[in-house]
Amino acid sequence: HRIDIAENGAIACTMFETGIYDLVLMDRQMPVMDGLTATRAIRAWELSLQRPPVPIIALTAAALKGDREACLAAGCSAFLTKPVKEDVLLETIRGYATPTGGLARKQVLSSATVNDHSDLVPMYLLNCRDNLAAMSAALERSDLETLLLLAHRMKGSGSAYGFPAITDLAATLEAAAEADSPLAIRAAIDALSAHIAGLGELVGVDGDQGVPGIS
Repeated sequence: HRIDIAENGAIACTMFETGIYDLVLMDRQMPVMDGLTATRAIRAWELSLQRPPVPIIALTAAALKGDREACLAAGCSAFLTKPVKEDVLLETIRGYATPTGGLARKQVLSSATVNDHSDLVPMYLLNCRDNLAAMSAALERSDLETLLLLAHRMKGSGSAYGFPAITDLAATLEAAAEADSPLAIRAAIDALSAHIAGLGELVGVDGDQGVPGIS
């Protein structure tokens, strides 16, 4: 991985707007501009240009009640508490450092219109299938934290790619996970799977590329 370091949140925002990044590790406590403010600024900038959201992983030394919710509400994709174990950090990076981040930025920067992400849709739908497989596995092991993170991530990306139904279905899944309702979670995963499979047929994503265990 190529890594750039920002000394504070304000510099991070400037670097993000002028560079191309697949993932951001955002420290919550920073001088000049804190991590949550920087995250909100980045999300607002992405939204203003209708660019797909790049994964932002919040890092904080605090583990107080409500910290996770505050990070997700600010637009973070995931939340890790310091000191972060190396294997946890690397696994989280592997889960979020997909080509959709930097690739989307490169495609948009070279495109005549910032609203056209049609070339990225097949890759996005395949990533959604991967996430659904991961969520099914998380449900089997009662891993609600992973379910919440993946559902929240899909909820945030659906509308960015022009699929508001994915956002709505993922929101239903997130609510089911928050309520710790396995039956509702399974129903929401199945509904998302069916919808994404239908979209895949429309855009020509080969059904044979589907993820095992996802109908």
